[in-house]
Amino acid sequence: MNINKHNIITILDENNQDVVGEFLSQLSQESQSSEEAKLHLMFLQSAFNLLSVQPLENLINTMSEITITFNGFPRTKRYELVKPLKVVPIYELRYAMNRNEHLRFLFFPYLYKEASNYVFVKYFKKTLVPNVDETDIMRDLTNEMYKRVKLNPEYYLEGTD
Repeated sequence: MNINKHNIITILDENNQDVVGEFLSQLSQESQSSEEAKLHLMFLQSAFNLLSVQPLENLINTMSEITITFNGFPRTKRYELVKPLKVVPIYELRYAMNRNEHLRFLFFPYLYKEASNYVFVKYFKKTLVPNVDETDIMRDLTNEMYKRVKLNPEYYLEGTD
């Protein structure tokens, strides 16, 4: 059985910040002392893991189910995990923290040196009350980074060390 693995990577954005990596590191720190942060981190790790082993087309326009064991009890979320954002090839990985706050992690697939990568550039929190939705802005910024990566993949995908 051959399972294609997609590398999940984060890169520096146009401001030289790894905003996705920094957010996940911060959440990991908070999970040491907060049950709520730990719950969110466990679901996000499962979502990123699912993305890393499934073809993208299997996750688009489809309901995905993620189950974790939290404090000895199963917890399940079922929702559309990945959504294309009208600008090819930008997608969002979706996660609802609660009924009001929804995390969005923006990425693009990129084949480099025969390796399949999902390159994460931006994240933001979408809220219903107050109504805050930065999808279009973040999508366009992620698309600009995609264009930069295409021009110089070594720099972004191998680092400058």
